[in-house]
Amino acid sequence: MINVVIVALIAFVLERKGIVKINFVWIMVALALIFLYGVALFNGGKWIPLNDYFTDLQWNWGGKIAAILLWVLALFALCLSQKQFKIAEAGFTFKQHHGAMIPSLVVIMFFIVLQLLLSYTLGNGPDYDAEELWYQATMPGLDEEPMFRGVLLYIVSLAIVSSRINLLGAQINVAGLLLVLLFGLIHGLMYNAGEFHFSLMSMSLTGFYGLILLWLRERTGSLVFPILAHNLVNFAGQFV
Repeated sequence: MINVVIVALIAFVLERKGIVKINFVWIMVALALIFLYGVALFNGGKWIPLNDYFTDLQWNWGGKIAAILLWVLALFALCLSQKQFKIAEAGFTFKQHHGAMIPSLVVIMFFIVLQLLLSYTLGNGPDYDAEELWYQATMPGLDEEPMFRGVLLYIVSLAIVSSRINLLGAQINVAGLLLVLLFGLIHGLMYNAGEFHFSLMSMSLTGFYGLILLWLRERTGSLVFPILAHNLVNFAGQFV
């Protein structure tokens, strides 16, 4: 939760400087959803014990499926509580913004090449099996994108209200950038066995990847390309 505290403190500093306006009701909703996401991800294997039935499984399928069910429930709750809410506002649409297709495909190709180069430079060579390939080709995008670039982005944008800047054709707000920071911190700052562990490389890299995925989401107005990009990048990185 230290990751969330850091991002929340930055948000309050920005409010004091007049850069954003904070809606505390939506802040509490966002914090609750982030907390539940962590619970689902790390405890989902107990609730959906696929490893008990498929003993060869090594990856967190149960946790990811629980996290997917959480964003489905959160989206359903938004539909029930907000009469004017349309799921397309949170990116749940196949419709793409006009003129977004070609630049988005170019960015995805760049994204994949970047991942291949980094995996080749920093990795220890190919090390995968069929389960890992299936997992990386499906779970990361279906879990993290609808949550971070979908439901959470919509809620945090209501909680932390700001103007938007045009970043290469994508309209980016402060809420989106703070979620990028949170995305990086989740991967780079961890608490385990009574100690904090921080990796600047992991935080910077996943934060930059999060920015690319945010750009795809805002440029297209849809989660289709972020989901595809996330899964393709993770999948391709296993081969080098």
